[in-house]
Amino acid sequence: MIEADENLEDPGEITAVVDSTTILADVLRERGPLPEPELLKTFLDVLRDLERAHGDGMFHRDISPARIVLNGVGWKLTDYGQGTVGTVRYMSPERCQGKPMDARSDVYSLGVVLFQAATGTVPFDAEMKFQIMDAHVGTPPPSPRAVNPAVSPELEQVILRALAKDPSARFRTAAEFRQALAALALGSDAAMSGKRPFTAAETAVESVESAPEGGFSHEPKRFKLAPILVPLAAVILVVAGLLLLTGVIGGRRVPLVTGMSSDTAGQLLRGKGFRVETDTVDDTLPAGTVVAQVPAAGENGPRSRVVKLGVSTGTVEIPSLAGLALPDARERLARLALTSAKVDSQYSDDYAAGMVVSSQLKAGTKVAPHTSVGLAVSSGRATCPQCGARREARAVFCTKCGFKF
Repeated sequence: MIEADENLEDPGEITAVVDSTTILADVLRERGPLPEPELLKTFLDVLRDLERAHGDGMFHRDISPARIVLNGVGWKLTDYGQGTVGTVRYMSPERCQGKPMDARSDVYSLGVVLFQAATGTVPFDAEMKFQIMDAHVGTPPPSPRAVNPAVSPELEQVILRALAKDPSARFRTAAEFRQALAALALGSDAAMSGKRPFTAAETAVESVESAPEGGFSHEPKRFKLAPILVPLAAVILVVAGLLLLTGVIGGRRVPLVTGMSSDTAGQLLRGKGFRVETDTVDDTLPAGTVVAQVPAAGENGPRSRVVKLGVSTGTVEIPSLAGLALPDARERLARLALTSAKVDSQYSDDYAAGMVVSSQLKAGTKVAPHTSVGLAVSSGRATCPQCGARREARAVFCTKCGFKF
C-alpha cells in the first residue's frame, strides 16, 4: 500500500487554479445533493471531456470536485496528470494498493464524485488517510439511496458499478460510463412527457399492430411479426451457438493488459495463444507500460490471433503554443502532464497582448512528464504602427511620433 500522511488535510480537495469559473467542489459545499436532471447534465459534460482525454491516451489520475469546473462551454476536468499523490477520498482501490492503473481508475474516482453529488457525502471518510484507503480497498460502498432516498434505483446501479472494487466489474471506459448516464437522461425526459421509450422491437410490433384492419390503405400491407420473429430468433441463436462451438466465429477472449509492463503483457497474451505486435506511443505513464490494446479487453480474439499493443515511451511532445491565450496554453500543458514555468513578457507585432509568443522548449521536442516549460507572452506591439519606430522598454507612447501604444 502506498505511503500516506497521517494528517487528513488534502490541498487537492480544497483548491484548484482556475480563473473566473465555477468549481463543482464549491457548488456541492453550498448546495449539497444535486437534483438528478442537473446531476446527469453535469456528469455527461465531464465524461465527454474525460472520454476525449482517454482517447488521446491521457489519464487524469486525481479526479475530485475541486478539479471539475464550469466554463463557457460546460463542465470539464482540469489539471490532467498533476496528481502525483492523489486525493485520498477519491482514490481508486488499485491506486491505494500501488498497483498499475488505467482508464478504469479514473472511472472509479469519478464514481466517488458522482456518489457525492447524488448524496451530499463521499462514500468513505475517516480521520486518517490510511483508514480511507483501507475502506476503498475492502469496504463495500453504502447504498446511495440509503443516504439520499431521492436517488433513483437506476442511478444507484450506475454509481455502484463505477465503484466496483474489481476494475473488471466497472465501466471499461469513460464512453461506457457516459452511455449509461445518457440512457438515464433519456429515460428522465421520457418520464417527464409521460411516455417510456420504445425499444426497436416494440416499435416494429407497434407499427404492425396499428395498421388498419380491412379496407384499403395507402401503406403496404403489414403482417403480424410476433409469430414469425420468435421461432426465427430461436433458430438464429442455435446457429450462432453452433458456430461459436466450432470456432467459425468468436474465439478466445482477449485479456486486459493495459497498465501492465510490455513484458508481462506479452507473456500473458502468448500464454493464451495470441501473437503480439507492439508499437511505441508517447504517454505520461512510465516507459514500457501498455497504454492501449487492439482488440480491446473482453473482445473475441481475431482469427489472426494478433493483439497489437501501444507501449508508452514515458515521454510527451511539447505542443505548439504560439498564438494561444496564456490560460489556454497552461491548460494544454497540464493535459500533457507538463507545467508552465516562469512567464516572460516581450513585445510582439504578431501576437496581441496576453497571447503566447513562444515556448522555451521548441514544439515537437519530447520530454519527460512534469517538465517545466517557460513561456514568453506578448505585452503589446513591438513597433509603432504610425511611424514604424521601435518601441522602447516599458514605453506607453512612441518616442518618435507620440503614438499611444
